[in-house]
Amino acid sequence: MKSLYLPPEKVLSMKYELTLLNIGFAHHDDDWNFERICSSFSRIYWVTEGCGEVTFDGKVHRLTPGNLYLIPALVSHSDHCDGVFEHYYIHFMDQSMQIYEYYQQYQLPFEYPVTKADPHIIKRLMYLLPDWELHNSDPQSYETQTKTLQGVKLFQSRPLAVQMEINGLLHILLSHFFSLAKPRTTVSDKRIREALWKINRDLANVPSLDVLAGEACMNKDSFIRQFRRQTGSTPTDYIIHRRMMRAQLLFAEGKSSVKEVALQVGYDNISYFGRTFKRITGISPMEFIRQNR
Repeated sequence: MKSLYLPPEKVLSMKYELTLLNIGFAHHDDDWNFERICSSFSRIYWVTEGCGEVTFDGKVHRLTPGNLYLIPALVSHSDHCDGVFEHYYIHFMDQSMQIYEYYQQYQLPFEYPVTKADPHIIKRLMYLLPDWELHNSDPQSYETQTKTLQGVKLFQSRPLAVQMEINGLLHILLSHFFSLAKPRTTVSDKRIREALWKINRDLANVPSLDVLAGEACMNKDSFIRQFRRQTGSTPTDYIIHRRMMRAQLLFAEGKSSVKEVALQVGYDNISYFGRTFKRITGISPMEFIRQNR
């Protein structure tokens, strides 16, 4: 599944600031076991001892000492360890969610070797925000909209200089993963680039395949074949995934009901929307809302 591509002339400047929500050190002994986590914020782990596992996209990924790990916002995953597992954790978010578009445009590595400077950066973050650790490691205790908003307000109450330094340090850690990022799509066909723009411009009112093909001066079958050749996905699958991504963002904002979100992303049938959401994300809309309120 390839992701969003905007023609150069239509790319908007993406300006964002990162908000640090939680940072601390955790020791686990066969008790880091949580299912179907899907957060509006991103996570970076620095593993120092033992081994853990994170499952997402149908694959089990091992977390081992000496490495940093990134779990972007809105990635549904499960955690597991069967023994000692020690790590530093960093939870951060971009309130505008514009960084989420970067996550969609680039394939990021899950693992990155710890550099000589990284431990100092993480400990500096902990120094700047003491007592910012979690009091309960169960995601259900802190993955709520109320807790997230409290974290944002608390961060924004810090002196501006502190916020600026934290942003710089977080960007250094995040830059490691983007240094190895690969574009998810290399759409060379201008007709397909224009079709992608039209799809993403208004997900609630996406033109039919016949219309998209006609505007590309292609017949429907040729358009589908070229779209898949250029993006790695059929137009239908691409539209569904983009709609579900947008739905997660709307739910994370906490301002709309399931019915309202469904309508905003182009679904009149709420039941069908719910089934599609669960098929793509692994959890139902209500489960997602409960995790983020």
